[in-house]
Amino acid sequence: MAYGVIRSDNVKATKDGNIRSAKFYDANDGQAAIENGMLVEVSNLLDASANREIFKATVPSSTTAKNIGVVATPEIIYDEQLKSAGALENFINAAGQPITVLMLAPQDILSVSDECIDGTPEVGKYVLLQAGNKWKIADAPTSATPESVQGIIVAREMYRANKYLNVIQIVVAN
Repeated sequence: MAYGVIRSDNVKATKDGNIRSAKFYDANDGQAAIENGMLVEVSNLLDASANREIFKATVPSSTTAKNIGVVATPEIIYDEQLKSAGALENFINAAGQPITVLMLAPQDILSVSDECIDGTPEVGKYVLLQAGNKWKIADAPTSATPESVQGIIVAREMYRANKYLNVIQIVVAN
């Protein structure tokens, strides 16, 4: 199974340190595995008295959720066979392990694979926050209740044979 791939092309968090270490919890509040390139809502520290650095990351609760970041854990793959078969797309963040979350900002540019997006990605389409971990494709942002994270696909680049990365410029971030 191929998992999501992310490339942090020009993300401010990689320069200014607006990065969170977190553990991911699913909708049932259990620790769960998560792919790189997925959106998460970062809330409070898990246990401030024991660890001042690990936050709780959950599935975004709505399209207007705040403190949204994208999972971008450095891929470490120990199995040499998986490395030769497309290492990045064979990596998943294991349940209960800390993940790296890049907090998004307007004008950030990042790339995510098709596995991270609900819908058919095309240049010029918007990618929006939804109540879920994947980006959602749309022709335009919702005007009545605008999503707290909005981006536009500015390019599609070949990553591997029949696998693309979607270059996204963030327009709105919280």
